[in-house]
Amino acid sequence: MKLQKNTLVLIAVALSMTGLVALFEMEVAPKQEAAKEEKQKIFAFKSDRVQFFTVKTPEKILTFERVYATKGGKSNWEMKLPVQAHASQASVDFLLDRLATGKSDRTINITAAQLPEFGLDQPQATVTVKLDNQETHRLVLGKTDFSGRFLYAQANPPEAPPQNSAQTLPVLLVPFDFKNAVQRPLSEWKKAEEPKTEKPQKPSPTPSPENQ
Repeated sequence: MKLQKNTLVLIAVALSMTGLVALFEMEVAPKQEAAKEEKQKIFAFKSDRVQFFTVKTPEKILTFERVYATKGGKSNWEMKLPVQAHASQASVDFLLDRLATGKSDRTINITAAQLPEFGLDQPQATVTVKLDNQETHRLVLGKTDFSGRFLYAQANPPEAPPQNSAQTLPVLLVPFDFKNAVQRPLSEWKKAEEPKTEKPQKPSPTPSPENQ
């Protein structure tokens, strides 16, 4: 009888453990995973909220503005600098999608004195976006990491460099395709011109015998 009681206790403990594991998998684990995913995101805004953005590289500065044909209607992107032109929707979408959905592989802490080692004192590109609520965000892209798969970056860093060289700064490792999103020739930022179709020439009227 004593053996049976011990067996029942063990069964009850096992069932309790099974219930706890099931509860963890159904409620706790998804919340932890969601929190982890949220921490990895570079920014929290959606791409359709961006109204204006600038791409600054050592070679050039490009600015783009979202324009609406009618209020609340469909929008298009216009390049304002260095020339005024219709922007390539594909090139703009590629960059804004990376900003809105991009995730950092991990974050490392460096001192302000180490910024040159990561290419963040003279970045290869700086992207600044302005949202529909006038909020601005900035992503600074530095050197490629040793693996060649990521770029060192800073999200919303201070405008002025820190006075204290020992101050600790967070540096993100972001996907390499951010470089492809910003380092493109000017022609790829412009909307491709539609090929011109020549109008068919009307045949000359055949002269009638009376007019000859």
